[in-house]
Amino acid sequence: MAEKVPTAPLIAEHRDWLVCHDCGALQEVEPLLEDQQLVCANCDHVLHFGRGPWLDTTTALAVAALILFIGANAFIFFTLQLGSVLQPATILSGVGALIDREEWILAALVLVTIFLLPMFEVFALLYLLLPYRFNLRLPGQIHVLRWLTRVQHWIMQDVFLLGVLVTTVKLGDSATVHLGPGMPLFFLLVAVLQAGYWFMDKQNLWNWLYANNYFSRHPKETLYDCDVCKAMVAESIVQESGKCPRCSARINTRIPDSLQKTSALILAAIVLYIPANIYPIMHYSELAVNYDSTILSGVIDLAANDLWLVAIVVFVASIIVPILKLAMLIFLVWSIHTRMTGATRLRFWMYRATKFIGRWSMVDVYVVTLLTAVVQFGLIGQVEPGAALLPFAAVVVLTMLAAETFDPRLIWDNAAENAPAERERTLAQLNTINLTRE
Repeated sequence: MAEKVPTAPLIAEHRDWLVCHDCGALQEVEPLLEDQQLVCANCDHVLHFGRGPWLDTTTALAVAALILFIGANAFIFFTLQLGSVLQPATILSGVGALIDREEWILAALVLVTIFLLPMFEVFALLYLLLPYRFNLRLPGQIHVLRWLTRVQHWIMQDVFLLGVLVTTVKLGDSATVHLGPGMPLFFLLVAVLQAGYWFMDKQNLWNWLYANNYFSRHPKETLYDCDVCKAMVAESIVQESGKCPRCSARINTRIPDSLQKTSALILAAIVLYIPANIYPIMHYSELAVNYDSTILSGVIDLAANDLWLVAIVVFVASIIVPILKLAMLIFLVWSIHTRMTGATRLRFWMYRATKFIGRWSMVDVYVVTLLTAVVQFGLIGQVEPGAALLPFAAVVVLTMLAAETFDPRLIWDNAAENAPAERERTLAQLNTINLTRE
């Protein structure tokens, strides 16, 4: 019977290193001034901001966000007046309208992205920052900070705000729109939450919750990064558990089956994009005459009514962005399959662009949702969601997931294999570097 080899003891300590999750380069962290930022020496990705005395600012913003969140959801957003008939709208009016029409998936998507996740963000900031001021550790704070980091891309209040602006401008051409107190409170809420998360020094919080950020079993091992808490975890630990010892997030040397997952999601998005553009995205009636509006015809109607700015916004967000994102994702997957070595930084910029722009296509979903909630005047005028709304929302979600499953480090793997000898980098071999502590 073979003897079991004893497992080496775990080395857990703090080191002033950071691994860039986007390209895999490991580099030493230099002390930062208040107005400085740490940039990856390989791909120029911002690794860390110098935020200075951030705690007072972020805590005040978190408290303000709680007050604004309550006010923005409690008060009327705007009221649509047609003759003597008034139709008020709140943030959740669209969700209620979708539920009434048994559009459960769309209602859940809107509810999660504009209400539940923002509410979680508000309470998460308070749960982390207030105890931090008094050095009081509470149960589950590590998990709260982990999920707060994970869901940021899916909090779409800023996109909903753009949808509100498009809706009010569009309605203002045929009815009177009275802005309620909820509207300016929501404007402020979006700004405060964005600023609060940006100003919060997340690395400082992680160091307070769990000071160790380096985990290995041998002095010299290949290191991989946790994209949530930025811990450096040795290959042996990744193979053992696949989880970060610091925050319990899953760590992969590379995203498993990244290209297959991304390709499948792209294909599904392409298939759904066809009915999303062929079928009407909404039905509306005026004086008992029914009309169907597709995404493109809606843009044409806005332009015909001289609402050129709104038409351009909707055209870019609903037509250009999905096509552009699909094209860039297809090119990125193809470039990895063909082991392309050139245009590395261009491809990496394309990857970042796909991560940023995809969520803004949700603006059309929010516009139709709001119109369905407020334009209910019987024979005079009425709006109902069309058959294209669900597939279009699915395209947005699928392309966002495709960008999440694509592993950008694959771009740099090919570049590293074919890099010229004179190429200057802080660390030349990306994400497969053996380091010995001096």
